[in-house]
Amino acid sequence: MSDRPSRWGKGLRWTLWALAAVAAVGVALPFGCIGNRMFNTEPDEYLRRYSTPEGLPYSVAVVEFDDQGQPWDMRQLDAAIAEIRRLNRISADGIILYQFIHGWKSNAAREKSSGERLAWFEGRVAAVAEQSGAASRHGIATPRPVVGLYIGWRGRTYSLPVLIDASFWNRRVAAHRVASKSLLEVLYRSVNAAREHPDSKCAVLGHSMGGMILEKTLASALVPEILLAEHAEAAVPVRYDLIVAANASTEALHTKQLIDVFQRTDVGLVLEDTAGRRRPAAGPMLASISSVDDSVTRYMVPLAMTVNSLFVRYRPAREGGLASQRRLGVHTAGHLPVLHSHIVEVVGGEIAIRELPGRWNDTPYWVFQVPAEISRNHGDIDGPMWGRLMLQLMEGNSVFDPDDRLLLAATSSDGASPGS
Repeated sequence: MSDRPSRWGKGLRWTLWALAAVAAVGVALPFGCIGNRMFNTEPDEYLRRYSTPEGLPYSVAVVEFDDQGQPWDMRQLDAAIAEIRRLNRISADGIILYQFIHGWKSNAAREKSSGERLAWFEGRVAAVAEQSGAASRHGIATPRPVVGLYIGWRGRTYSLPVLIDASFWNRRVAAHRVASKSLLEVLYRSVNAAREHPDSKCAVLGHSMGGMILEKTLASALVPEILLAEHAEAAVPVRYDLIVAANASTEALHTKQLIDVFQRTDVGLVLEDTAGRRRPAAGPMLASISSVDDSVTRYMVPLAMTVNSLFVRYRPAREGGLASQRRLGVHTAGHLPVLHSHIVEVVGGEIAIRELPGRWNDTPYWVFQVPAEISRNHGDIDGPMWGRLMLQLMEGNSVFDPDDRLLLAATSSDGASPGS
């Protein structure tokens, strides 16, 4: 009996602490919440024009989506398409269209409290424009203008750090809604506008949950192109010259399904020059890139997916002898070595990419990890080495050379390895 007061006292203290915590969160919510609203409402906010020191024009457009995966205002897309067409008209060799889908903890606002990812993207578009100018200085091609298209969604719902971290599950559910038919329309309408000039090139990057949005939006749309290339007499031009998902929170089961499609069709990626000569492309059609130090996709995503799959039925056998369906369903591809296709290292300050010996994944859908020198954590796609990796992948697919066309072709028609 003598212990009862102390136990009751301890329980009362814990109850009071819990009530205080709930009250604190309740008080903080209205002040820390970032509303479900459109951030760039005026034309000079959702379309901005710049130029490099050498005078090469580049622009950054913004298209925003609400929490249900619908565009806030299609005038944003109209402005982006008009800008793409304007620069296509003044450029002899077309443009480079660079699309980006941000992830968790970001949105389309320019304020520091919103993650500053839009300001970062403007800097990346400037770097691509500078690389386009450098290609011309090296005699590869004439400089081509660049249009950056920033896809904004409500990845950041709070400005207070603790609440931002607590929003992971809620924002992941929202990200699945953003991976919508409306997003596919925005991506393809802008790409089609760029492709109105035959020499224009298109690349897209998705980060974090934005990488998941990108993969889940485009994967199904790519399947018809892959199947068409399997039996086509002529190679099939691709819409995108490069698709990259960085530290994506996509389940590996989803990634493996598209790898399986590639393997069943035995289709490869090739470059064709103006004389009709073909060679294997040095880069991927898609790349899923994960940092070895990304704790979010290594730990948080498996935890969330394990909870989510408590009542999900999986096959007991291994998928293709690689990993169980459950393991593929709760982990990301970047942290399942059985799906990896390449090894990436930094040697002497240079990025070295080589095929993984004995790899199962020998398709144009590359999956690999990068060391901390390139990406230190989940959110780190900011450093110069990451920028160099992106430019290196672009160069592998001749994004900066308008004379090369990227094609999908059956290996029997060109002799190229599907993993080339």
